Amino acid sequence: MALVTKPPMQQRTVRRIWKTPGSRFNWFFLLLSLVILGCVYLLYRSALATQLYPGPYNDPFRQFGIVSFCLVLLVAAYTLRRRFVRSLPGKVQNWLWLHIWFGVISILIAFMHENFLNITHDFALSVSRFTEASFGMSALLALLLLVLTGVLGRLLDMWQARVIASEADTNGVGITRAVEDRLFELELAIERLSAGKSAQFKQYCDQAIQMQGALPQLLPVLAPHEVKDFQRAYEVLGDRAQLEHSLLRQRRARLLMRMWRYLHISLACLAVVVIGYHSLFELWKMLVLP
Repeated sequence: MALVTKPPMQQRTVRRIWKTPGSRFNWFFLLLSLVILGCVYLLYRSALATQLYPGPYNDPFRQFGIVSFCLVLLVAAYTLRRRFVRSLPGKVQNWLWLHIWFGVISILIAFMHENFLNITHDFALSVSRFTEASFGMSALLALLLLVLTGVLGRLLDMWQARVIASEADTNGVGITRAVEDRLFELELAIERLSAGKSAQFKQYCDQAIQMQGALPQLLPVLAPHEVKDFQRAYEVLGDRAQLEHSLLRQRRARLLMRMWRYLHISLACLAVVVIGYHSLFELWKMLVLP
């Protein structure tokens, strides 16, 4: 009988580049957003200088609300393009930049529509404040919450995407699907190496497969003719443990991204209902009522 020693682990030297290609539409929609925001801000400053009681019922503050509502509709169009109406022109990534930049300026313009009421002055948490003006303050806070979760979620998405790209770059195989295929190949190789071997040999291999991302520290005592095959199996098990650890990190990153999307979409549905009710009701009053 021979006591097996751990063979040196082979270091992978394969490196791959995982990077999302840039888009000129990012800068286009950023510039367009700054132009829209700048024009609205100039009108806002002019109205503050000429009106004694600036507020959402006076022009141009009322028009600011219409502009913000139109931007919210354009932001929501990204979800339609991504999930339902894929025949809309343009790439999904280009719509994403519209979704991001128009979403950010929509809340800033909504603040100017309300003249920053309950944001920088006249704070009130009464029920009447949330229900007055067709749930206007509720719509504003819903939009604010939606934009904040969107910004935080975008940062989380970028962070976890970098985690996945880093794992794909260092594991020598790639992203989740490629890692799963490689793990299956390694398990077949382990089965071939352990076929016809002793119970200690097979038990160690089974324990190593059941342990995710690690290997048993206690090595078995094997017959001399099994040592060479065990060393090969140990190398395969080591590669498998590293890939298993990488796969777990990638799956965890994907799970976080998926959970955030579910949360963001749920909040978006609720926010669109409140914002839509406020906007359409106020438009109806403006057009129908004297």
